[in-house]
Amino acid sequence: MGERIEGFADQLRAGVSIAGPVLARLAPHRPRRTVLFGMGGSAIAGDLTRSIVDREGDSPLHVVRRYEPPAWLTPEDFMIFSSYSGQTEETIAAYRSLRYLGARSCVLTTGGTLARLAGDDDIPIAALPPGHPPRAALGYSFSTLVQIAAHLGLLAGGTERLEAAAEGVEEVASACGMGVLRSRNPAKRLAIRLAGRQVILLANERSLGPVAWRWKGQLNENSKHLAWVAPLPEMNHNEVDSYVHPQGLVGRLAAVLLRDPSDHPRVQARFRWLAAYLRRKGVQVDSVEAKGKDPMTRLMTCAAVGDYVSYYLALAHGTDPSALPGVESLKKALSR
Repeated sequence: MGERIEGFADQLRAGVSIAGPVLARLAPHRPRRTVLFGMGGSAIAGDLTRSIVDREGDSPLHVVRRYEPPAWLTPEDFMIFSSYSGQTEETIAAYRSLRYLGARSCVLTTGGTLARLAGDDDIPIAALPPGHPPRAALGYSFSTLVQIAAHLGLLAGGTERLEAAAEGVEEVASACGMGVLRSRNPAKRLAIRLAGRQVILLANERSLGPVAWRWKGQLNENSKHLAWVAPLPEMNHNEVDSYVHPQGLVGRLAAVLLRDPSDHPRVQARFRWLAAYLRRKGVQVDSVEAKGKDPMTRLMTCAAVGDYVSYYLALAHGTDPSALPGVESLKKALSR
């Protein structure tokens, strides 16, 4: 897993070639809406892309994580079905429900049932490189989606921005990589601080909200560690008053504040107040600031830091970051 995390920048550069066969078959006109269907590691790339489209685009991108597609879909929408394995049953169910709608579509996968169905229906397929856990293929999925979104007119500057993001991720690797000593490695030091504590990830929903969900998934899967997301400003209207009970739990929490320098000034004020407030409640507080001039770079660099933290926390636990015994057990039970 560590080597895959350190290959993140190279993955971000691969989207041009992966998306090429799809782009060659897609007319470059903007759809009314774009909807991505996916789960887990195959869906988070959609959330990260949506974060940029929400701020810059003229047409919305939605991410759907369930079996049933929304009722408002029409043939004027564009649909993306993302399943790294090609066997994600929720995504396949949505595909089967929508295959006769006649909307423009494409598929992101390494193969499996989803690729077979798409091949039968002559739907363009972006063939992701196989051999990775889905969560360790984020760079491939994200860069491919960015290329598709740019082609459709949802955002600008796909290739150039991905290169800048890859360079930013390489800077993260130089600071947080496996060969960097703990005394100089902020990811290793943060992992040690998080060990033994349930983790709350706080982020502005508009900027780094999807990155907080990425951190959560990586802590859950790689580290086998409990974590949850508290998005701002919403959590200020409810969750902020919950840090009282159970009294034995609150003092064993760790809050990680994911900060974007472009956050609304009032959100920045809320972060400052929260850091002091949570410390008074006995919560351990750390902050991670996303680096980079471009929002895409900040998303990727902050996600990369979280990947390293999750890996080092797994090592601190003595846990195999590649194994997913709970997920595999559930899949076996559902297959009976």
